[in-house]
Amino acid sequence: MAEVNLDDIQGDLFNRGFPKFHEVYYFFHIMSTKEKEFSQKVKNLVSGEDKHISSLKKVLEDWKGVDGAARKNRTIDDPAKKEVVPTCNVLIAFSKSGLDKIQTGLTLAGRPSLDLRNLKLSDPIFDMGMREDGPNNLNDPPVDDWDPLFRKTTIHGLLKVAGSSPEIVNNELDHVKRILGYPYIIKDIDGNSPPTKTNSKLEGNTRPGKEHGHEHFGFRDGLSQPLLKGINSPEALKADPYMQTNQNIITVTSNPPGTQDGIEAYPKDRPPWMVNGSFLAFRKLEQDVQKWIDLVNKFADAGCKNADHCGAKLMGRWKSGAPIAKFPKEDAPPGTRFDNAFRYKGVAKFDCPLGAHIRKVHPRTDADSIKMARMIRNGIPYGTEFKPNDRPDPNDTRGLLFACYQSSLENSFQFVQRAWSNNEKFPTSKTGYDALIGQAKDDGMLNITLHSDDEGDLDPGLGQFQKSVTMKGGEYFFVPSISALKNTLGCD
Repeated sequence: MAEVNLDDIQGDLFNRGFPKFHEVYYFFHIMSTKEKEFSQKVKNLVSGEDKHISSLKKVLEDWKGVDGAARKNRTIDDPAKKEVVPTCNVLIAFSKSGLDKIQTGLTLAGRPSLDLRNLKLSDPIFDMGMREDGPNNLNDPPVDDWDPLFRKTTIHGLLKVAGSSPEIVNNELDHVKRILGYPYIIKDIDGNSPPTKTNSKLEGNTRPGKEHGHEHFGFRDGLSQPLLKGINSPEALKADPYMQTNQNIITVTSNPPGTQDGIEAYPKDRPPWMVNGSFLAFRKLEQDVQKWIDLVNKFADAGCKNADHCGAKLMGRWKSGAPIAKFPKEDAPPGTRFDNAFRYKGVAKFDCPLGAHIRKVHPRTDADSIKMARMIRNGIPYGTEFKPNDRPDPNDTRGLLFACYQSSLENSFQFVQRAWSNNEKFPTSKTGYDALIGQAKDDGMLNITLHSDDEGDLDPGLGQFQKSVTMKGGEYFFVPSISALKNTLGCD
C-alpha cells in the first residue's frame, strides 16, 4: 500500500478529526459570472506559506499539543488554571453543483476538463445530491420540511471551521470568506437553520462539563472509528486491530475497493484528480430528548431494569460508551478503561438486541460488506442543554451536526442508512429498525424486537413508537485533496 501523503489529505479525515470545542459549518453559493474568479481564489487558499486549508500533517501536530496539555491538566484541580491550547482548522468541500460551477470557471480560463460526466457512473449518489436521494431512497422528510438553509438557494460549497473558541473560529471563517471573495464572488445562502439565527451557517459546541464528548441523549459519541496505517499511532492500531481499515475505504485512491451487492457504481471511472479526496455526507439531525426519555421509560415492557438499561439496549452502549456486549448488566464503574475490541458472536440477544444502533450500523464481522461500509464520523452537538421542566420552544432545538467521510457514498453512508438502519428486516426478519436513526417510509412508526432472558421475543416490548431524531437538511460534498485545490480546481 502506498504511503499516506499527510500533506495532501485534508485534516478532518481521520478518527479524531479537528481538535475542537466550537465548530461552524458555513454553506455558500458561487455567484453567476464569477466562476473563473472563484477558481483563482481557491488556489490562493492553499498557495504560499500562509495556507488556510488544514492538512492531516498540521492537524496531527495540533493534537500533539492538545494531548500534551491534557496530560498536564490532569494534575490541576482548578479549572481556571487548566491550559487550553489555541487551535483552528479549516476544511473546504463542494457539492456536485459546486463542481459544475468550478468547471464553468476552468473552461473560461482554458483549463482541462474535470470529467464530471464520469460521476454519473462512478458516484451516482453524489451526482444526484441529497435533495433527491434523501426523500426518495432514505425515507428523509420532504425537502419542503427541511430548514430554510437547505431548501432555498443551491449550496455550492462548505467551509467547516473548528477550534478552541468561538472567537478564533469566527475570525478565521471571516478571513477565509474574504479570501474567497465574499460577498462579490461567493454569497450567503438565503436561509437559516435554527437555533443558529444567522443565514448560511450552523454552529456547534461540545457539551459542557461531564457531558463533554457526549451527544444530547447522553451517550458518549465518536467511538468505533476506522483506524488507518500511517495516520493513527501503532499503539492505537494494536489496541483495536479489528478497526484497522484500508485507506481506500476512506479516501479515493487509484485502487478503489469493490462495491456493495446490488450497487451500480464504477469507482474506477473517477477522474485522477479526485485521488486523496473523500466524500462527505452532512446531515442536521434534530434530537427530541423528551421523546427519547419517554421511550426508555417504558423499560419494564422492554424487559429492562431501568431507563438507562433500556437506553443501553437501544444504543448498544451505556452512556459512558461501555459496550453492552461486554457489560451486559450495568454500566462500567467510573474510571474503568474499557477497550473497543469486541465482536457480537456469542452475545445473547437479551443482552444486546440485533437492532441496537451500534450493532445495526456495524455488525462487526469480517465480511467485505461490513468493512466497505466503514466511515469516519466527525460531527458535533448543537443547541442548548435540555431542561425537562421548561416549556417547549420550537426555536430552542438541539441535536447533532452529523458529518461522515468515505471513499464511496454508495458503499458507506447511503448503504448503511438505507439497507441497515431503515431496514426492519436486517439482519433478520424480526429485528426492527435502528431506534436511534432509523426512518420508516412516509414518516411511519418504528419498532424494535427486544428479548426476554430466555431469548424469547417480548411482545409487544416497546411496541410502535415515533422517531426521536428528525433529519432537518443536508447535502453530499466532495472534499478535494490539497494538491487538487491548488493544481486542478484552482487556477491563475
